[in-house]
Amino acid sequence: MKRITLLLLSMLALASCSDDYRLERREDKLIGAWAFDRAWFRENSELFRDDVTNEFLGDVIEFYGDYDAVYDDQSLREAFNGEWELILDRSAYDGENDVEFFLDMNFYDPRANDFFGYYAAVTQLTENKLHLRASTATGVYTFKLRRID
Repeated sequence: MKRITLLLLSMLALASCSDDYRLERREDKLIGAWAFDRAWFRENSELFRDDVTNEFLGDVIEFYGDYDAVYDDQSLREAFNGEWELILDRSAYDGENDVEFFLDMNFYDPRANDFFGYYAAVTQLTENKLHLRASTATGVYTFKLRRID
C-alpha cells in the first residue's frame, strides 16, 4: 500500500513540475513586443466574421518578464499600462488530458479612469507568431500577431 501511495505522489509531483515547465516555456516565448497582423470579429449568432484589422493596425502589445505590459494604441496615440498572466488549464475529456493556455491581459485607461482587457485562448504561440481567440459579451475576436523585437 505504501508503494502505491508513493507512486501516486511521485506521478503527481512529476505532472505538476512538467506543467510548471510548460508554462514557463510559453511565458518566455511571450515576452517581447507583438504587432497586430490580422483581426476578425464574429458577433454572437452570426455565421461569418468581419475583418476588423483596420481597427488594430499599428497597435503593439509588449509583454515584460515581470508580468507588466504596455498596449500601444496607434489610432488613439495612447499607451496603456497593464499586467498579464498566462494560465495553463488541464482538462480531462474522454480519458485524454488536454492542455490549453489562456492569456489574461488588463490595461488601465487613465482618460476613462477604467480598466479594459481580454481573456483570450492562446491558439498558437511560436517564436514569431501569437494567435488569440477572445470572447466578449457581444462576440468573438480572433487575433494574429507577429513578434517585432
